[in-house]
Amino acid sequence: MTNLFWRTFPVTTLTVRQFLGGKAVRVVVAMSAIPCLFALIYLINTTVATPRDYLVEVVFRGLMAPTLLPIMVLILATGALGNEVEDRTLPYLTMKPMGRLRIAFEKLLGVLVVAVPAVLAGLLATYGIVRVAASDYQPVFRRAAENLDLTSVLGPMLVAATAGVVATASVFLFVSLVIPRALLVGIVYVFVWESLLGRFLTGIRIVSIRHYVESIFVDRLDDPAYTLDNATGLRAALIVVVVVSVVSVVLAAWRLRRMNLE
Repeated sequence: MTNLFWRTFPVTTLTVRQFLGGKAVRVVVAMSAIPCLFALIYLINTTVATPRDYLVEVVFRGLMAPTLLPIMVLILATGALGNEVEDRTLPYLTMKPMGRLRIAFEKLLGVLVVAVPAVLAGLLATYGIVRVAASDYQPVFRRAAENLDLTSVLGPMLVAATAGVVATASVFLFVSLVIPRALLVGIVYVFVWESLLGRFLTGIRIVSIRHYVESIFVDRLDDPAYTLDNATGLRAALIVVVVVSVVSVVLAAWRLRRMNLE
């Protein structure tokens, strides 16, 4: 099976091996455990919010979607091709008998193979801990009792997070070929554009990956208690994610053709 995957996706296999042998994946795995720490804090003191509110508003919409998810992904995405440029190994990669578009696509696939399991594993572990806390939660009001249902939250979280990983990885794979120190630029983007400006300026939201991640989440959750101002419909949000991803990969391939690899 490994040899078959290597023959079919050689660049992807090489990229995954590079990640697993480097420090980046360790950082990403450590960051994926941060929501678990928040869940453990909640397990100690469940009086701060209902389990459902805590999982939705604090963990996913407050921590994962705007900050942790994009940072985890851009660490890998900016290194997939960016490290090849810095190490001057990109010319050897482009000498392989394959098109630039395929190289860009396989690099993206390599990022997704590592990033998606890391992000989803962190969410699954966090969900499990909050679910344990929910078993000890003592609701006072009827609304609080209804708010104990966590099963319907898991699916929307995983779907929205996966969409966010794909979109973010695609964009920053291209950015790493255009801007030096793309990781630093990406971190500034996350904290300034996604986390700060995106919350207060309506016009910016429609060009924010976070906006589409949350739009997918609230649509799939389908709970009037959790809404998003000017939310994009599910179909439109998914189309945007797909279009952004495809365009980013095509631009990355175009950039690979135009770069001076000497």
